[in-house]
Amino acid sequence: MKIAVCVKHVPISENVEVDQNHRLIRDNAESDINPCDLNAMETALRLKQEEGGTIDVYSMGPEDATASLKKCLAMGADQACLISGRKFAGGDTLGTARVLAEAIQKQGEYDVVFTGSESSDGGTGQVGPMLAELLHMPDVSETVEVKAGNGLLNVKKRVDGGNLLLSVKMPVLLTVPFGCNEPTLPTLRTQRKANRAEIPVVGEDDLDLSAETIGEKGALSIVTGLEAASGGNSAEKISGSDDEIAAKLYELLEEGRNR
Repeated sequence: MKIAVCVKHVPISENVEVDQNHRLIRDNAESDINPCDLNAMETALRLKQEEGGTIDVYSMGPEDATASLKKCLAMGADQACLISGRKFAGGDTLGTARVLAEAIQKQGEYDVVFTGSESSDGGTGQVGPMLAELLHMPDVSETVEVKAGNGLLNVKKRVDGGNLLLSVKMPVLLTVPFGCNEPTLPTLRTQRKANRAEIPVVGEDDLDLSAETIGEKGALSIVTGLEAASGGNSAEKISGSDDEIAAKLYELLEEGRNR
C-alpha cells in the first residue's frame, strides 16, 4: 500500500508577530509539527503495520520545516519531501492545496493520503478537502480509525453524538482530528538517524504551476485585519431551591436576549 501524509510546520509560541500584510513572521518563531498531523501520521503508521507498504511525507514551508519531516521519518515514515520556494509565500489554502497536489502527483499514485483536520495556526480545515478534489479522489473528514479489509478501508468517522462507520474504496484522502490516538513518538536512536537524512527539496521550477495560481498572486482570500481574542465568558454558580434556580436561569436568559 502506498501512503502519503501531508504535515505542516507551525509556530508553537504565543509570541508570534505579524507583518504589515497580516502574515505570520515565521523566521524567529519557535515551530514544530502541527499537533493533529502527528495523529494523522500515527494513523498512517498503524495502517502500514497492518497492510505493509510505504509512507511518504510532504510539507510545504520554509527550510526549517525539515525538522517536522525528520520527526516523521523518526516515527517510521520511509521518505520525506520539502516543498519550498519564494513564489509559494503568501498563498491561501487553495494555493497550498495546489502546490501539495502537484508535488504528490509528481511521485505517482497513492492509495491513501492523510492530512490533519486543521492547522493550529490557521484552523480553516480547508486544505485536506481541497487537496482531495485536486487529486480527484473522495475524502472522509474527522477520521478517527482506519482498518483495511477486502480491498476496502473501513473508516470510523467522528460525527455529533458518536461515530459513523464507512467502507470506502481507494484511492481516498482522510483527514484526522487532534487527539484521536496516541502518537508513537520517536526514540533517541530513530531521531538521531532521521536527523542525518537528506531531505530533497522541490522548488517552484520543479512544479508545473502557473505563478498566477499560487502564492500571493494566486490567493483568492486574504487577511484584512486582526484583533485580540476576548478573554472568554465567566461562569456563575447558581444555588437554591429548584424554583429559585429556575427563576435565576430565566432572568439570565432574559438579560442575554436583551443585550
